[in-house]
Amino acid sequence: MTSNNAGPGPGPGVTAPDGYEAAADTMSTRGRTISNAAEDAQGDVEDVATTEIGGAEFGKAHTEHHADYSASIQQIGEGATAMCTALMSFAAQLGGAGADYASNDAAASQTVSQSGS
Repeated sequence: MTSNNAGPGPGPGVTAPDGYEAAADTMSTRGRTISNAAEDAQGDVEDVATTEIGGAEFGKAHTEHHADYSASIQQIGEGATAMCTALMSFAAQLGGAGADYASNDAAASQTVSQSGS
């Protein structure tokens, strides 16, 4: 009996859907890739946080909307910065999980090898 109908296997808990696996080296590699991309984007994101368009450049008919526009651009920049930070945090957790898997696999392999001696 499966608890989530996602994959085969008896017992309680959630089983991964067919095709999913936990590979330590892949987790670490993907973590580095995500982190590098987020770090690279951070420099571009900093340029988004402020607008270079002043109220006068909005034209006489739209000058009163400049403050809202400027505040919106600032919110977009803050959101993008937060997204980069969250992605780097996720990447660190993913890389850490990969290291944990590798460590546990090595310990299990050693235990199995010793048991057969």
